[in-house]
Parts: sequence; structure tokens; C-alpha cells
Amino acid sequence: MRKKTFFHLLLVLLLLSVGIGGALYLLHTKPKLKKRKLRPHPPLVRVKEISPQSYRIKIEGFGTVYPLRTGQIVPEVAGRVLYVSPRLVAGGRFKKGELLLRIDPRDYEAALALAKAELEEARRQLAQIEAEAQAARTEWYEILRHKTPPSPLVLKEPQLEAAKARVLAAEAKVKKAALDLARTEIKAPFDGVVIEADVEVGQYVSPGMVLGKIYDASAVEVRVPLEAKFLPWLKIPGFNTRGEGSRALVFVRLGEREENWPGRIVRAAAKADEKTRLLDLFVRVKDPFRRHPSLLPGFFARVELWGQEYSGVFVLPRKALHLEEGRWIVWVVEEGRLARREVEVLYFGREEALLRQGLKAGDQVVLSRLAGPFPGMKVRIAP
Repeated sequence: MRKKTFFHLLLVLLLLSVGIGGALYLLHTKPKLKKRKLRPHPPLVRVKEISPQSYRIKIEGFGTVYPLRTGQIVPEVAGRVLYVSPRLVAGGRFKKGELLLRIDPRDYEAALALAKAELEEARRQLAQIEAEAQAARTEWYEILRHKTPPSPLVLKEPQLEAAKARVLAAEAKVKKAALDLARTEIKAPFDGVVIEADVEVGQYVSPGMVLGKIYDASAVEVRVPLEAKFLPWLKIPGFNTRGEGSRALVFVRLGEREENWPGRIVRAAAKADEKTRLLDLFVRVKDPFRRHPSLLPGFFARVELWGQEYSGVFVLPRKALHLEEGRWIVWVVEEGRLARREVEVLYFGREEALLRQGLKAGDQVVLSRLAGPFPGMKVRIAP
């Protein structure tokens, strides 16, 4: 029994020794792996190959459309309304000189006839007194043979002056009566559109009553607030030029479409806003009803103001520029490596920048953002 136990123990020790020996052999004969340094790939960059071009500065603004001028329909004489134009309703359009409203003219026709009769009587009296004065003069010199001049009373000069004054007063009365008669017809002062109207046939009106509101349809204006930094790029009559103002395009979104109308800057406001420091520019659009749809007052518009045009300049996305120590620079790729270029910026648009110096035609300007770029850094150009 003891021999059997000893044999098993010996066998276990033998197997254990073989296992340990084999493990040590494998460990010592294991091939050693050579460590290799990984070389990072140069970063991929997107580039834009540039060439000089012409570029017009365009400044974007927003504003509300206003009528060029407005007016009110206000009678200057009293009376009952006999006629109202079918166009005298909200949205109605009319032409200059078109009859909009007529007031009963009969009282004013009678007043004019009476004034004319009074004028004729005043003229008759003046003629009679002039004849009497001439007769008195003849009698004084030819019949009585006085050598001294007659007195004003003898020549009826006071009566003559009074008669002349009555004629002038009668003439003025005729003019006033004729004017009142003409005022019984209210005519359009310009080509326009009715904003609102409140008058009916048979209604009694008196001077000063507001019967309606209208606006001039020949043009509208968009009031565009703008930062002072944009003003030098534009021509603004009365502000920085005596000539015509810069051209503009006025955009209004109607449903899925954005309509546009050509316009021009006509003036600037008298002062800048004290809170926002913005200056309002007025862009005028002529004949806004010429085509359909029309550019109506009250619309909110996007306005594109056209400034100075440059030639031989480079246009880049703003993201391609970097500010370093107060100077603008761009990165270009030359033979697979980065090169730093200092540039002169003429103008910053909303998404683009206008450059004049520092680049040349054919340069490949880097558009991608790089972490820690430096001159000579290797890069790969993305396809």
C-alpha cells in the first residue's frame, strides 16, 4: 500500500517537473517583437484655388415698407353728399384728378351768381362816379376857368376811392364764391390708393371732417436701419454724395416665393438712433403697382444695398481668415506644406471676405480648421 502511494506521488512530481520545464523553454525561446514607431499621417485639408475677380459689395438690411406720402379726404365746404366714387373704398385705386366725391353745389352756385351781380353793380357805380368826376374837372377848368387846381372833394376823389374799393371787394367775393363752388368736388391730388373711407351718399359733411385716408401710389419707401460701419461703402444723397444714391433690391417673401423690386437710396434720416446708434436709410421703389404682386406698405422687407464694385480682388469664405496679433492671415498649401500669408481685408460680408493684397492667382487657400498649424507643417489636400 505504501509502495503504491509512493509511486503516485513520484508520477505527479515527474509530470509537474516536465510542465515547468516546458514552460520555461517556451518562455526563453519566444520570438521578441520589434517595436516600431508609428508615423502619423499628415492631416487632410480642404482648399480653394483662388483667382482675381470683380466683386460688388452688397450690404443686407431689413425694414418696413412705407408709402411715399399720405393724405386725407377732408371737405372744405359744408353740404350734403350727392356722389361717392365707387373707387373710394379701402384698397380702391384712382388716378390724379379723378372725382372722388361731390357735395350739393346749388347753394354755392347761387352764391356765385349773387357775387357776380354785386360785382356788376359795383363796376356800374364806379363808372358813374368816374364820369361825374370828369365832368367836374371839365367844369372847373373850362366853364368856371379856375386857374388853381380843384380840391379832391370837387373831383369826387373820396367817392372814386370808395367805388374802386367796392369793386375790389366784389371781385374777391366772386373769386371766393367760385372757389367754394369748385370745392364741392373733391378730386384726387395724385395717383393713389384708398387706405380707408367713411362717407355715404346723402351724408351731411362739414369742413374739417376726415372722410377717408389715401396714399401716393407712385412710389414707396423702405426704412432700413444700418450700422455706421457700413455707410462708407454706400452712396447716400445728402450724406456723402450730391449725386444719385446706391442701387438696391427689395425682397419680400410671399408664401414660398421671394419677390423683388429694384430701388435706390434717396436719403438718410436726420439723426442716428441714440440707443441703437443705427442710422435709417430710405430706399425708394418707384411704381410699386406696375407689376403683380404689388409692393404694399406695411410689408417687412429684406433689402440688398449695392455698394462699390472692385476688380482684381480675391473673395474667400470668412472661415478661411484667422486673426493673429491684430493682423489677418490665411494658410495656403505649397508643395504639401503650410505657408502663412498676411492679407489686407477690404470688406467683410455676412459670409465672405474681400481681399486685395497678400495672395496671388492660383494659391490654394486652406478652408479647414487646423489644431496648432505652423509654417512648414505637412498636410494632404482632400479630394
